[in-house]
Amino acid sequence: MTIGTRSTARSTPIGASPAARTSTLPIARRRRSFSPLEIAADRCKGCGLCVDVCPKHVLTLDTEVVNPLGYHAVHLVDATACTSCALCARICPDAIFTVYARSRGDAA
Repeated sequence: MTIGTRSTARSTPIGASPAARTSTLPIARRRRSFSPLEIAADRCKGCGLCVDVCPKHVLTLDTEVVNPLGYHAVHLVDATACTSCALCARICPDAIFTVYARSRGDAA
């Protein structure tokens, strides 16, 4: 045991997936595509209020898919054009939106 040196071995939580055990990048440094909205489409009733209020017109009702409630749910068409203004989340009667803001380094 040497005093003053740090171990470079990474600890992995018990029960972690094989992908987590073999990854070489810390979680904070992994890149995945950013999406400003998380939509709980299974709870959407297809009222269209969010589509009407969106200033960038990036939301639409998906006419191809019917959710478990029997409605055409809302769909984010262009994630890069979304400004995370949260007007959709404010007007939604079913609270299906979770809005995320881009970090300063990820500004589009």
